[in-house]
Amino acid sequence: MSVILDVRNLVTTFSTDYGKVAVVDGVDFVIKQGETLGVVGESGCGKSVTSLSIMGLLAQNGKSEGEIRFHDKNLLQVSEKEMQKIRGNEIAMIFQEPMTSLNPLHPVGKQIGEAVLLHLKVSKAEAKQRAIQMLKAVGMPRAEEIYNEYPHQLSGGMRQRVMIAMAMACDPKLIIADEPTTALDVTIQAQILDLMQDVKEQTGTSIMLITHDLGVVSEMCDRVIVMYAGQVVEETDVETLFSEPKHPYTVGLMESIPELGTEKEYLDTIPGAVPLAHQMPTGCRFAPRCSKVMPICEQKQPPLLELSNQKCRCWLYQEVSE
Repeated sequence: MSVILDVRNLVTTFSTDYGKVAVVDGVDFVIKQGETLGVVGESGCGKSVTSLSIMGLLAQNGKSEGEIRFHDKNLLQVSEKEMQKIRGNEIAMIFQEPMTSLNPLHPVGKQIGEAVLLHLKVSKAEAKQRAIQMLKAVGMPRAEEIYNEYPHQLSGGMRQRVMIAMAMACDPKLIIADEPTTALDVTIQAQILDLMQDVKEQTGTSIMLITHDLGVVSEMCDRVIVMYAGQVVEETDVETLFSEPKHPYTVGLMESIPELGTEKEYLDTIPGAVPLAHQMPTGCRFAPRCSKVMPICEQKQPPLLELSNQKCRCWLYQEVSE
């Protein structure tokens, strides 16, 4: 499979009261054609900032360095005008909360049609037909009527379907989905995930799925990167992640999942919290929370080590990688 997106040494910093702070620090990964890459980690790990860096949607005080290669173009070096042609057309994004992403003053169909008019050379009538076609494609009943309805008239699940219809409208090569089911109940969540899977199978679109839900990862993803404190700490295929997690953080995430048929008074947790971006430990960023911490962990940052079929940022595996 050919590589659609190649992210190399991505560093995203923000100007703050504490000076320049790196929220994403040296992230590398690739997304291949037709695959779903899961990006996993707690809130504050840098998942969403990574996606906004790719889309060129950082706040004014944010800056990205490194390489984000999409079809051999480094997106960090293209002009804003060129980025506008790519954004929504070749790379589309589904945001976590559609109510804040959709314009409350315009009918949802018109908002889908706007993306079509912007990127495809079609008339307004053709754009409207395309918008209705996309609403039908995402399983919307009464698509012609919903075209004229406003976001507040739709349920959460319907609004998320509108977001997916908008993302699909121009047949993008890559869809970035940032926690697309977080605000939805379990049954609607399953429908949205099935819909995204159908889109991938029918169009061959690649998906970057950002989530903290490992159940979603097991259902949807081919490969996974686990992020912690702005860095990738583990990368592997989804089967290996669940059968042989290596990094202590990944192991902790796995152990915190409740199992059917077992009775526990309390769920397992990882003690402590993700360090603040301006207060990173000197050595391994997970060391203050790690049960297997060694003296070297507190002194020196581990590199992302190459193991047999996965990568892991942990001193425990230094000898294995050599």
